[in-house]
Amino acid sequence: MLEHDVVFLVLKETSSYFHSVEEDAAAATLVYYMKEAGLQNLSTFPATDEDKYSGTIYSQFMTYLDKNTAPIFCISCWTSTYAIASDFAEMIRARYPRSLIIAGGVHFNSLGETEHSLYKGTFDVVFRGGGDSFLEFIKLSVVEKKLKIYKEKGEIKISGATLGKGAYYLKNRKIQNTGRGSFNRPVVPLLGVTNDCIDTRILLHDTCPNACDYCFIQPSGINCNYWASLIKWVGEFSGQVKKTYKKDVVLSLSDSAPFNKSNRKRTLDYLDMQKKNVRFDGMNVFVDPSDLDEEFYHIVEEHDINNFFIGRDRIISDNFVGRRLNGLERSSEQLDQELDLILNFMAFLNTRKNKLQNEIYIGYIVSPYESAKYSRKLIDELSGITMHNSKLTNVRVQSNLFILNPYPGTKVAQKAKGEFIAMRYFYHPYPNVWVGKNTVNIYLEVIRLIVAKMFCNNINISFYKPILEMAHSLQFQTDYNYKLIDDIEDVSLRSFAYKIIEDIFKMELSKERTLDEYLENVKSIYYIGCMVSLVINKPELLKYKNLYSSIVKEDKSVAFLMKDLNLLKEYALAGKAPVLDKYL
Repeated sequence: MLEHDVVFLVLKETSSYFHSVEEDAAAATLVYYMKEAGLQNLSTFPATDEDKYSGTIYSQFMTYLDKNTAPIFCISCWTSTYAIASDFAEMIRARYPRSLIIAGGVHFNSLGETEHSLYKGTFDVVFRGGGDSFLEFIKLSVVEKKLKIYKEKGEIKISGATLGKGAYYLKNRKIQNTGRGSFNRPVVPLLGVTNDCIDTRILLHDTCPNACDYCFIQPSGINCNYWASLIKWVGEFSGQVKKTYKKDVVLSLSDSAPFNKSNRKRTLDYLDMQKKNVRFDGMNVFVDPSDLDEEFYHIVEEHDINNFFIGRDRIISDNFVGRRLNGLERSSEQLDQELDLILNFMAFLNTRKNKLQNEIYIGYIVSPYESAKYSRKLIDELSGITMHNSKLTNVRVQSNLFILNPYPGTKVAQKAKGEFIAMRYFYHPYPNVWVGKNTVNIYLEVIRLIVAKMFCNNINISFYKPILEMAHSLQFQTDYNYKLIDDIEDVSLRSFAYKIIEDIFKMELSKERTLDEYLENVKSIYYIGCMVSLVINKPELLKYKNLYSSIVKEDKSVAFLMKDLNLLKEYALAGKAPVLDKYL
């Protein structure tokens, strides 16, 4: 048995079928600063690729617990991994009941979720906000031994120094502490090596003035006094890795709105300083359509930006979803103008001859209250962008559809109270948790489990359009145009599309006689979605006639989906899911 001072668990995100738990820059940064503060006996999990795979992460963690222990276990999680984090906490408590279990991460931006976790007894202490208070806690309690914290009859006892701002715990069944912690030091760059390049991911100043109703961004940023340290890190890391792998180096700026008018000067000041230290071969950035102005065109050329994630999100003004610009709801006219800005930007990029390919990823959010009119306009826009892109030779465009998620603490979650099941109960990533009577559940299931399994490569829109039309026909009960399948040029892909569309129509979704039949159909759609994801990435798999059977046999991640479907069944039987009443 290995005894550590601290065990640190990083549960940022799981995904389905062959995907893993991703690295978390914030968690990696805390690990770095804990060691810098003098913590020497620290163990982290996951550590290997097998640890990270969603299909085996539970068994791997059980094996880890058999060999490792500590008086303090720390868990960093997102909302999409909160259920897994809760299970891990239960496993730790069962094995090491005297150990403290401490949690933090994006999920706890919500005070309500923080209080829920403590009152339920899932965690002993929760840190909200930036990591300064957490790092100070580790320094005082573990390194310097000036703070003594332990559990006695289920209550937290503290002597010596006090816990800092943003540290929450229970005393006499009442929440102790208030506020949020801060963090101004540099976030440690994350390096990733792909087939094409070396990706250096940093966060500079993650703020956004738009305050959209579905967004949970909490302002965070690096004090400019620390810029020199960050620039030095980025230069050294990128140089070393480039020397080793002999690949192009790309800078990924993780800020949500780095070129918004309020953030632009700060971002440019940093990039100008960084350019003196290291010159990147390309750059990935997030950008709002409203920021695609003439000045931004010059920025793109000056800093060799070649990869853009554009948050289109909505195409018609929608008070429920709340797509905003500087706090004001965007009108339909504004949204139409933003589409023109995107199309013009695509044409501009086509004139640029970069070292790396120009790519645009356009994100859309699908609401649980979508109308047939909106669905039709969305399909037309995706097709129109494809037609526009087909005339360009130097730009690759992809679209991605996201299901609207009622993240804890957002305005959408407040407005939709009673219309969804809290995401803390779900295991499968981004589940369709909407259960209100008027939600368009079939439409969402098909989009989430098939179309949104991966980026919708607009080059293959001839493949995706028939599937989008299928989802539209199922939800709004319109006649399906099978001629769309004939537009798919690749013969094998055309046959594949025809087969999966036929299989889904044969399910007679929304006409099931029992709830179990409906839930079984959802699982079948999930497996079809796995096939779509694999085939689009590896078309050579189309030659295998038993591909579906192989996926069903080998997919260990489906256990997460089954947990979610069982929860939906429980809610339906208890009368808490009106949208599923017709299946009872």
